Amino acid sequence: MTRRVVQRGGFLLLAAALLLGAARLPDHTAEPPAPDDVVYVYNGYAARTDAAFDAASLDRAAYRFQHLHDLYFAGRGIYLAVVPDKALFTVPPEGYTPAGAAETADYLCGALDFLTPVDIAGGLTLADYYRTDPHWRQEQLRPVADTLLAAMDAPVPDTREETLCALAGEFRGAYWDSAPQPLEADTLAYLTGAALEACTVRNYETETDGGVYDFDAAQDAPYDLFLSGSRSLLRIDSPDALSDRTLVVFRDSFGSSLIPLLAESYRTVYAVDIRYLSSDLLGRFVDFPADADVLLLYSTTVLHNSITLK
Repeated sequence: MTRRVVQRGGFLLLAAALLLGAARLPDHTAEPPAPDDVVYVYNGYAARTDAAFDAASLDRAAYRFQHLHDLYFAGRGIYLAVVPDKALFTVPPEGYTPAGAAETADYLCGALDFLTPVDIAGGLTLADYYRTDPHWRQEQLRPVADTLLAAMDAPVPDTREETLCALAGEFRGAYWDSAPQPLEADTLAYLTGAALEACTVRNYETETDGGVYDFDAAQDAPYDLFLSGSRSLLRIDSPDALSDRTLVVFRDSFGSSLIPLLAESYRTVYAVDIRYLSSDLLGRFVDFPADADVLLLYSTTVLHNSITLK
């Protein structure tokens, strides 16, 4: 018994000596520790450290997308568009590197051979996002919409007659209260025209119909102006669309402001949020046409925190 105690004591002394030695020998090649999930400000724009590259999270997302494909779109291709986090256009805190849209798309396309990537990040800048909120500005998204339409071989309008409108008052987004320094409030603008005004939106949650802009919802949460916010399942009927085709978009909240711009080219658009509706239950509510175009439209933030996908 005494010998074992001595041996154990010697081991502990040796371990302590090694630890002390290590403490005196800094590793100059080590990365600085990653900051906690924080909001920071760069050139008047607030951003957040919540979308670092996470291969395990992308593996989970790939599993969910494979399941969706096998259930509803077997034998068919699906388009993938990754929305870059606005932190990519800033100088983030030391130790944090936001995941890139291209590397995220490459990883998923390497895992899923039915995906066709569409680059929508190349033309974006920090000015295309709100200062006080993570989302992008709808009035800046026409080039993004046209890129997607062209990639899916859908008609792109030659000309548009539309009006830029704005909600009354200031828009103080999700980062307003948590930013470490004062921010200039945003204005929440939206595009409208005859084709958009003719659209009707079926909300499967509430079994009600409305327009692409929900002014009642915007009174409590301004960004919910777009498609009433993050609803699990919507169908947009666009009688003045440039084609009779159907588009199915699996999306997060970034899709809310972009999808109305796609509806001008598709007679029917389904917007599905599998954060709130299980993939397995989707077939109880809708039967997608066999010739529908299918698009995965997700932000890097959701893809690298994919535990929310069902």
